[in-house]
Amino acid sequence: MKNKILYCINFIWTSFVAFSFPICFAWIYLDITGHSKGYGYDLGSEKDISIMVGCVELLFWLALALPSNIYIFRKTLKKGKAYLLIPIALYIILAVICLRITFGGWSAYAKEVFNL
Repeated sequence: MKNKILYCINFIWTSFVAFSFPICFAWIYLDITGHSKGYGYDLGSEKDISIMVGCVELLFWLALALPSNIYIFRKTLKKGKAYLLIPIALYIILAVICLRITFGGWSAYAKEVFNL
């Protein structure tokens, strides 16, 4: 019973991480590339600080996301390789839902984050 509760809590946390992944990725990417205030604004001397903050954000996000993801994927892999597709598909579906809700789709996301 304890293992099922732990798996459920990690699954909920992994779902939250999957849902927030596009937002976190955009935030970290823009900080590391030095475009934290947008592409039309020149950070100048603040660029070094932005890059450092982006690296710290990346490490913080990895520390929060990786342990639960590894736990979920290992526990699911023990049930069989076919079951491993379920958390992967759920991760992708939740990330796409976040893209649709927050940015309005992939094209708007690519325009805002990558300036395409």
